[in-house]
Amino acid sequence: MPAVAWLALGALVWAVGVRFFWKAGAWLPYFVLGAAGGALILVVALRAVVPGEAVLRAATALTVDQLAWFLGVQTTVTSATSGDLLVVGVPHHNEWTLLTIGIECSGLLELATLTGLVAFFPALPPLKRARVLAIALVLTFLANVVRMLVIVLALAYGGQGWLDVAHVVLGRFVFFVLAIGIYWFAITRPTLSTVAARLKAAH
Repeated sequence: MPAVAWLALGALVWAVGVRFFWKAGAWLPYFVLGAAGGALILVVALRAVVPGEAVLRAATALTVDQLAWFLGVQTTVTSATSGDLLVVGVPHHNEWTLLTIGIECSGLLELATLTGLVAFFPALPPLKRARVLAIALVLTFLANVVRMLVIVLALAYGGQGWLDVAHVVLGRFVFFVLAIGIYWFAITRPTLSTVAARLKAAH
């Protein structure tokens, strides 16, 4: 069976399950199944059905490249034989470091996860969910660009010896801090506002 057919079948089963829990008012399983399944289906669809991941990788690479030039680091964007877009950092001396923008660095996983969590968050009205999601997705893309830019700058000024530290520690730490702020905006803040409004109405 083709991958598209398997995806369609999985999406159908998922949709039936989500609708069942929604009709039953079982909000916890509805949210868990909707968010997790929706994120997984989105990732598979953007990788296997439409070139969504490729577009995201291209946008990330080009944005990092432009910002690096603005900050005085002469990077360049090229394509590898596999089709992966690369950001090429220019460290000190004459070293060149090739950074592959793969699924981990493209931000696809984070964007899909955030989409699932916000789209199926039952405490928010649909229009507010759509508005919050749109803003959160843009902020997540920019946060990922900042993560990649931190890695590029570390390599540009510290050399290839900084690759592991920049990628594993600095980049992830920066993205983690930014992600906390984004999830506060998209999930925690609306939840606290909803709870506060209900407590106020109860009194």
